[in-house]
Amino acid sequence: MHPLTIGYQTLGRVARMLPRPAAYLAARRMMDAVYLGWSRGRRAASRNAAILSPHVDWRGNADSLARAQFRRYGEYLVDAVRLDELSPADCFAAVGGDDPAWAEHWQKLEDWYGRRPILFAVIHFGNWDILGGAYTHRVGPSMVLVDDLGHPALNRAIQDQRARLGMTPAAGRSGLRRIVEHLNANGTAAVLFDRPPRPGERTTVETLFGRDIRLPDEIQRIAERTGARLIPLAAERLGHDLRFRPHIDLNHDPRNPLLSAFEPALRSAPDQWYQFRELTQS
Repeated sequence: MHPLTIGYQTLGRVARMLPRPAAYLAARRMMDAVYLGWSRGRRAASRNAAILSPHVDWRGNADSLARAQFRRYGEYLVDAVRLDELSPADCFAAVGGDDPAWAEHWQKLEDWYGRRPILFAVIHFGNWDILGGAYTHRVGPSMVLVDDLGHPALNRAIQDQRARLGMTPAAGRSGLRRIVEHLNANGTAAVLFDRPPRPGERTTVETLFGRDIRLPDEIQRIAERTGARLIPLAAERLGHDLRFRPHIDLNHDPRNPLLSAFEPALRSAPDQWYQFRELTQS
């Protein structure tokens, strides 16, 4: 079983019993143990963190950044375990949805909803589930392309909670077809695209802080096939609780590299990028 799956299952037994701040603290301690015990993930995270280190707001070397990323992922796991405690309105409040600075963004998304396909490009950063719930509350339901999490019970637990918040999960090739059909009907979907390519998978070269990174070209093909507006989106956790700062680019030019659109978020919070598989550099 995958070490992160074990971590999730172990955490799930205690996270609901503790006040949320104490659960976050326990999760950070647990992920210290995962970091030390999972040598492959530790090495991959450290190599990926080395790409960020010269360019981001972080005092320490790549190894210290990688360890901090594991700890922050523990906080995300607490949120995932306790996702059923939140409503879409709670998610909206967590991202400061009523902030006047966001009024124009929400208005544009509402104007586009149901009138043109919207495809959110998301990376493994901060908390992406919170964003989906907030979008449901203010704009409407969406679909999400999801991966197998490594354990049937874990898949059911996470995906059922996402669906409750208005994010319909779609997995595998059949899920990809459903996403395309949904977008062709002017729907909204989200894809976590920053993963290493699978063997034989079609790829594209992205740019991150001047480095060429090879990633699957899945999200670009979806956007081209459906004519969807491609929107980079991330949520940066503020402190160690349920407060987030959204990062969004409603004017992203699909001809420009997609991964580099997340550089501002990564500069601000490099410890919130959960990339524990080594990225392929071109």
